[in-house]
Amino acid sequence: MLSKIYFSFIVVSLLILSTVSLILSSVAIEEEKNKNDWISVNHDIYGTRNSNQTIIGKDNVDKLEIKWSLLNDFEIQDPPIIIGDEGYVQDYAGNILAFDTRTGHIIWKVSTGGGPTMGLVYGSRIIYVSTASNASIVAVNATDGKMIWESQMLGDPKVGYSIDAPPIIWKDYVIAGSGGSGLPPGLGLVKGNITALNSTDNGKIIWNLQTTTGEWVKPGKTPPNGGATAWSGGSLDPETGIVYIPLGSASPNFNATTRHTPNLYSNHMIAINVTNGKIVWATPFIAHGTVLDVQVPDTHDWDTSWGSSVTKVTLENGTEKKVVIGHDKMGNVMAMDAATGKEIWWKTLGKQYRTDVIPMPNGSGMIWSYGIYNYHAVDNDTLYITATNRGLNFFTDEISGHKIATPNSIEQGLVNGTIMALDLMTGKIKWQLHTDFPPRVSPLVTDDVVFTGYIPFAKKTKLGLIMALDKKTGEKLWEYTMNAPIAPVGPSIGGGMFFIPTGKVQGLPEKEDVKGSIVAFGLP
Repeated sequence: MLSKIYFSFIVVSLLILSTVSLILSSVAIEEEKNKNDWISVNHDIYGTRNSNQTIIGKDNVDKLEIKWSLLNDFEIQDPPIIIGDEGYVQDYAGNILAFDTRTGHIIWKVSTGGGPTMGLVYGSRIIYVSTASNASIVAVNATDGKMIWESQMLGDPKVGYSIDAPPIIWKDYVIAGSGGSGLPPGLGLVKGNITALNSTDNGKIIWNLQTTTGEWVKPGKTPPNGGATAWSGGSLDPETGIVYIPLGSASPNFNATTRHTPNLYSNHMIAINVTNGKIVWATPFIAHGTVLDVQVPDTHDWDTSWGSSVTKVTLENGTEKKVVIGHDKMGNVMAMDAATGKEIWWKTLGKQYRTDVIPMPNGSGMIWSYGIYNYHAVDNDTLYITATNRGLNFFTDEISGHKIATPNSIEQGLVNGTIMALDLMTGKIKWQLHTDFPPRVSPLVTDDVVFTGYIPFAKKTKLGLIMALDKKTGEKLWEYTMNAPIAPVGPSIGGGMFFIPTGKVQGLPEKEDVKGSIVAFGLP
């Protein structure tokens, strides 16, 4: 009898192992199949912005030229998804455009409602879409643009709830993060959450994780404290099923008088088990005794934000370690052990001035910091990142507050900045390039080249400058001044073409309604 039970146990165990193996294998096959494509806002599920393509590289990047431009009625903020000769992009009004990457010819166009958001994600001939203030996720057939399903509303748009970040997909899970609480008046009416939907069951909710917890958000607070939203996306390790998502600041903004107790989990990087929605670890950035030892919780809207990445790094002894990179809008960058969240190193970029001064009714006086306002890129040993110098004066207004930019700044206090390459395991600077303007173009690394850029402001005209740098030295290899501002979410690359999303196109008097474009570069 015992032998039969033992035999049955062995058979069941083998079946379970076989099923797990098949699932992991299918994930690996999907990743391998699309390794030369651009399947999500930051290239891949790992969030690396690191493309395997080898057509455009260090030896020929200076020969890039414009092949075509796709003009659009609305701004385009996110990089196109590239699958072979097919491209997909979402504009500021929530329209999705499918186009031929070789010509820019539009194949189909559909409106999902809501916008703007920060990007799409592709998997198995399905495009998954965030709908911003519509507060839902939509699945669209990549072949014809027809809607497959739309989830229920995941929050209340009437109080500011929004889904801004692109979804993250893995197996049957679609991960959606909330945004919105930081918008004026920023009174904490939105409490952050992260939701897992079932891609094969019409977007049905599998689990929902509230990202605010503790005394500071108990019912009865006036105003109702909130925030800690997952508005900028994250990354996922398909080997473990762990997703890494940064969470923004707490609300009300600029005034912490109603939230002196720990503001969990605002300003944290959190790791979540995708199969059950449980937090594996949570690492704080701006909090007592951490990266910035503050006297009160964050009062400057220094969100931990603009995504994350998870990378395998080979150590000197030959062993491998998985590293998660996160950062915030004050300029703090942290490398964390992917398994534990333990800090490997942290670094504050640029010069900081009076960042410990809190807002007051008559202002804090000018505070300067080199914040991070776009995504980063990584390869096997280097982090490529941009930081923007910003000056702001912070005021409290009753229960919330506001900020005023430094005089003579470009906009929102932005002045100039720096592009940096940091050693992934130590944080040491490998090279650094200063810019006279804010370098708000997310870096992209491919075939020994780093693409990034900035907006050289001149009066009311906003142009965009894209540049290619040698990834080992920072030496400038190529640059091109465009007639439109480059979106901070950054470019994408694939199929021998380089794609740049833009805002309002300048110099088209006969087409004043053109508010955005995709500009495609290629080799002669």
